[in-house]
Amino acid sequence: MTLRRIPLLLVTLLSASMALAANPPKPPVSDIAAGLLSIKIDGMQDLPISGLKMVKSGEQTVFISSNGRFAFYGGKLMDIWTQQEIKELADIDRIANRIDLSRMKLKADDLGALTVGHGKAQVLVFIDPRCPYCGKVMKDLQALQDQYTFKLVMVPILGPESQNIVVQLACQLGSSDNKAKVTVRERLFKQDFASLPTDPPVQCNKEPLQKAVVTAKLFDLKGVPFLIAPDGRTHSGAPEVLADWLADKPKPSPSLPTTPATNAQNANAPEKQP
Repeated sequence: MTLRRIPLLLVTLLSASMALAANPPKPPVSDIAAGLLSIKIDGMQDLPISGLKMVKSGEQTVFISSNGRFAFYGGKLMDIWTQQEIKELADIDRIANRIDLSRMKLKADDLGALTVGHGKAQVLVFIDPRCPYCGKVMKDLQALQDQYTFKLVMVPILGPESQNIVVQLACQLGSSDNKAKVTVRERLFKQDFASLPTDPPVQCNKEPLQKAVVTAKLFDLKGVPFLIAPDGRTHSGAPEVLADWLADKPKPSPSLPTTPATNAQNANAPEKQP
C-alpha cells in the first residue's frame, strides 16, 4: 500500500464501518450523568491521541484522531492503521502504543532510508542530520549491526538549514552511484555537512523524501530521533542504552536513599569490637 492510499483506506473503512454499525437508543442526559458518578474505576491508561476531529456523516457521528489513526464510532474504539478494536487497558500497550509497519504495508526503502547493518530484525529510525541526539543513536547502533538492520529516514525537523542538508543528502542517496551513498553515510555518522552545496539539486527524485515527510506527520513526530522497534514499540529521543531498549529490558529499580533517621541510628550504634 502506498502512502497516498492511506487516506482513501481510512475513508473506505469508516464508511463501511458506519454502514454496518447499529444505532443504539440514546439514554437521557440525567442517566448518563448518574452513571458516570457511580462508576468504579479499575484502571486508566493514556491514549496516544493528540487531538480529535468530529466528523458527521448523515446521522452518524465519528470522532477521529488528528493523525487519522484512531476512530470512535458505533460504541467501538478502532485502530484504523491495524484494523483492530481496542477493548481493554492492555490493548493500549499492545496495539495503540505500537506501530505495526507490516500491517500498514509501509516499507522503509520507499521513504529513501539509508540501510545500516544486516541483522534479521529491522529498526526504523527517523533522524534530522543536525540533531545531536540522533548522533548518539547512530553511534550506539554501530555495535548492533549484526543483530539488527537499521533503516535511517531523514526528515528536516530543525529548520531551513536542516531542510537543505536533507534534500542534498536524499538526492545523493537516491542516485545510482554507490560511492555517493557511502559518502552520505559517512557524512551522517560524522555529522559533517560543511562542504554541501546550497543550491537545490538540478536532477533529483524527491518522491521518497516527500513520503518520509508525510509519514513523519502521520506518526505525529514531535521530535527526533524517533525509533520503531521490531515489535512495534516506539521511542521519542535517544534511548539511554539502545541495546537494552531494543531487547525490551526493564530498567533497573533505583536504589533507596539512606534516610537521615537511619544515619543517626547508625551513628549512635555501639561500635563492634573485633
